[in-house]
Amino acid sequence: MTGISAVAQAMNIVKGLREIEKGFDAAEFKLKIADLYSALADAKVALADAKTEIESKQAEIEALTAQIRVRTATVEYNGYKYERGADGKPVGWPYCPVCESKGRMIRTTYSGGVRGEASCPQCKASYRPVSNFPYPQE
Repeated sequence: MTGISAVAQAMNIVKGLREIEKGFDAAEFKLKIADLYSALADAKVALADAKTEIESKQAEIEALTAQIRVRTATVEYNGYKYERGADGKPVGWPYCPVCESKGRMIRTTYSGGVRGEASCPQCKASYRPVSNFPYPQE
């Protein structure tokens, strides 16, 4: 909104410059030009900020879209969600249920402990027992 108001202010200054009477002295004219430069600089900064914000929101939208794609490509097995293989069966380690409840799809990994024990690299939650399905050979 700051950018819009700065542009509106600049337009008002330009309108005022058009209406300048020949009786204006050079100092008043220079002051109006300085005001115009200031308003345009404010507009430029505001538009740059808006561009950064739009890019940030676009990146967030793309990340959420990718998460939705992952969610739709899962299969549930023993209460855990897994990647869905070409044959519709689960493959790999399950996704972390804690992270999934927060909107992120983070795959668990072998914890290095007891067989069938997995942990989330993001939230450090530990799960046992979980199944790890091998990826099909191609």
